[in-house]
Amino acid sequence: MDFNEIDRKYYFGGDLGAILSGDRTLFSVWAPLAEAVELRLYGSQTNPPSEILPMTLGESGVWQYNYPKRLDGIYYTYAFTYNGVTRECTDIYARAAGPNGSRGYIADLERLNPDGWDRFGYVGLSNPTDAVIYEMSVRDFSADPSSRVPAAERGKFAALCERSALSTGEPTCLEHLKRLGVTHVQLMPIFDFEGVDELSPSASYNWGYNPANYNLPEGSLSVRPEDPEERIRELKKMILALHKAGIGVVMDVVYNHTYRTEDSGFSVTFPDYYYRRDHLGRYSNGSGCGNEIASERAMVRKFITDSVLFWAREYKIDGFRFDLMGILDSDTMNGVAHELKKINPSALLYGEGWTGGEVAISHEAQAAKHNARRTPEFAYFNDGYRDAIKGDTFMEAGLGYISGNYHYRQTVINGLLGSAPWAGSPCQTVNYCEAHDNLTLWDKLCVSVGSVSEEDRKKMSRLAMALVMLAQGIPFIQAGQEFLRSKPLGNGRFDHNSYRSPDSVNSIKWNMLHKNFREAEYCRGLIAFRKAHPLLRQTNYYDIEHSSEVLSSQDGTVAIRLDGGESILILVNPIPRAKMFMLPDGEWYLYVSDIAASIKPLATYCEGVVVPPISAMVLIRKDQP
Repeated sequence: MDFNEIDRKYYFGGDLGAILSGDRTLFSVWAPLAEAVELRLYGSQTNPPSEILPMTLGESGVWQYNYPKRLDGIYYTYAFTYNGVTRECTDIYARAAGPNGSRGYIADLERLNPDGWDRFGYVGLSNPTDAVIYEMSVRDFSADPSSRVPAAERGKFAALCERSALSTGEPTCLEHLKRLGVTHVQLMPIFDFEGVDELSPSASYNWGYNPANYNLPEGSLSVRPEDPEERIRELKKMILALHKAGIGVVMDVVYNHTYRTEDSGFSVTFPDYYYRRDHLGRYSNGSGCGNEIASERAMVRKFITDSVLFWAREYKIDGFRFDLMGILDSDTMNGVAHELKKINPSALLYGEGWTGGEVAISHEAQAAKHNARRTPEFAYFNDGYRDAIKGDTFMEAGLGYISGNYHYRQTVINGLLGSAPWAGSPCQTVNYCEAHDNLTLWDKLCVSVGSVSEEDRKKMSRLAMALVMLAQGIPFIQAGQEFLRSKPLGNGRFDHNSYRSPDSVNSIKWNMLHKNFREAEYCRGLIAFRKAHPLLRQTNYYDIEHSSEVLSSQDGTVAIRLDGGESILILVNPIPRAKMFMLPDGEWYLYVSDIAASIKPLATYCEGVVVPPISAMVLIRKDQP
């Protein structure tokens, strides 16, 4: 099949899907080589079709049916015939669906807006480096009873609309986010995914990287998954609650593959078009999940762009995190950025700059870290800095800079200065040491340096947090990292890939916030300190180069000075004994110590300062504290 010829001959730039317009409903689906297409209407999720209507093939390979009635509240599917065989599927452009996504649903989405929806828009940023991103799973965040949200709302969108606190007074869920000071939450998949029965969600668990229907919310995260409209209302209410709190919403999107292949909605709609094949004709599997999306084809590119813009417009999503973005092509990603920035100039865009295997597009075409300069609007996860901080992610016992491997010193210096060999600016680096994949930082420390005291491991954790929050670029933490989240399996083992482990493993244990409140407060102080000092949030390497100086230090320690309106001195001592650092002339005010971080000075030093073992200190010299 000549896909280039298909793109030239049949490209369609208009609207697709079921569109309510006045007293009519227009159905449009792109299937240029189909022999026939039927529209099937249903009065419910389970009943047989009430009407089967032949669609008409028009220009650019678009089949249409203009129904002379407003079908708000009706279920529908399409049936496509190829080579004499007819198969039925949900519209790939469906914006609502019944339980488990087996039938599309027509809804007036504006009617489902919560009260106050129009009063709150996007959460804006002057620059990407102003963001502080907090990755969370909606389910994990409140599933545990310790979240103290109403039982029916645990693990649901609705939980983030509640005020909740521990019996000891520490706020949980949304109130915790507000107190912590993050600017954005990154929601792990909230689009319709497979792996969890929406009608019995407690019976199974899945992170959600199993795309089913890209343009509608996942039902298992709704209090009433049987109601196609309720999941939309609840998601919008959650986004509104976050926006009211001044917190932006980043959506984790998975356009690189689908859960199903031969019987996916893409394959039923237009066999072979949406997926790449290798030179032997097999499905290419750069995702490691059985297939990869052919983003370079015109109507696939349009689908991805349309989907992103739909979420941005309809749900006021403030940014997008792309899973395995190296599978997608740079031209598509640049096109997405161009169109999205017209809607929201401050939208955050970033992704995983790698693949899960060999892909069927050229190295030069991939939207990956090595091509970062070709996608200037996108940031990429800085996995080199991650591994320097805590040790090789894929060697659980491997040591990092915080845990005794001081050979990583130069990589840490580069990370603090926002410098990565692949990045065009610090705006392209997402700095982190923990995400949903692999061991949590605390579990990594328990495995790699479990023989040292718990207090020393806590020092390492605080130092890791400081290295993330003080680095030029975009800081990122996983939910619960700030109070030492763990995913124990028992017998001293920890879960490094909990994508389908039960809630008992994945859920946030909020009682740990009380136990490790000092760690959470340290993170909160670092975030506030970062926000208060623009020198930590610079946007280009020229300014960083001309404002920074790496000072002489020994034994694996690091000393960096930043100048520009004020002088900031970052001192890092990863070794297990205290180190003396000589200070430049003047009075230096301490803002970050080994146990506290603040926007107000904690102490004053002249001539020299002793940095405690396994810690960072930050001092500022200026005329007034």
